[in-house]
Amino acid sequence: MDIERFLEVVTREKGRVAAVVDTHIHADHLSGAREIQQLTSCSLIMHESSPAKFSFTPIKEGEHELAGLTVRVIHTPGHAPEHMCLLIENRVLLSGDCLLVRDVGRIDLGRGDPYRLYDSIFSKLLALNDDVEVLPGHVGVKHFVSGDTSSTIGIERRANPALQTRSKEEFMKYMQEGWPRKPDQHELFVKVNSGELRLGQAQDLAKAKQGELVSQ
Repeated sequence: MDIERFLEVVTREKGRVAAVVDTHIHADHLSGAREIQQLTSCSLIMHESSPAKFSFTPIKEGEHELAGLTVRVIHTPGHAPEHMCLLIENRVLLSGDCLLVRDVGRIDLGRGDPYRLYDSIFSKLLALNDDVEVLPGHVGVKHFVSGDTSSTIGIERRANPALQTRSKEEFMKYMQEGWPRKPDQHELFVKVNSGELRLGQAQDLAKAKQGELVSQ
């Protein structure tokens, strides 16, 4: 929910928030998308398959015009069923938590599917041109921790350990070994980000759970 720094950039650049896009319902942090929508009166866009319980503008796979830009929505389930990537002007890929810099998004937070992630990456994203810039939602946390915040399809094709797997079975093994522990509150993050719970309710549940652990 660290939205202030984003809005500061918009103000500094004399810009306007036309839309905020959540690539999926996050399980490892709280999303600030709804707060940005409320503060700027912009539209909140999510994939049409999103199970979010709040009002949003649904978007389907294919080419769209957003804020004067040609944006191709690519449905990339795997990290989450509704996950999508955005290819802007056929030059820049906002890859969310699907394709990272030298890694891929984890699938062990309750809503992931390694087989669908494999198909999303190898059949859809690696079909893009090598010079497409990749801007992920996260920067490495697993086998290869990279401090880089951007890459290209070509670089990831050659250097990403997950993409060097030679079969779906090797990819499955990669996805099952060496991941860090799950965030303690990942289930509550999903419930808040999906609109199932309000933030205050989730905080009360988290405190109650912590109290139970202490008493044990």
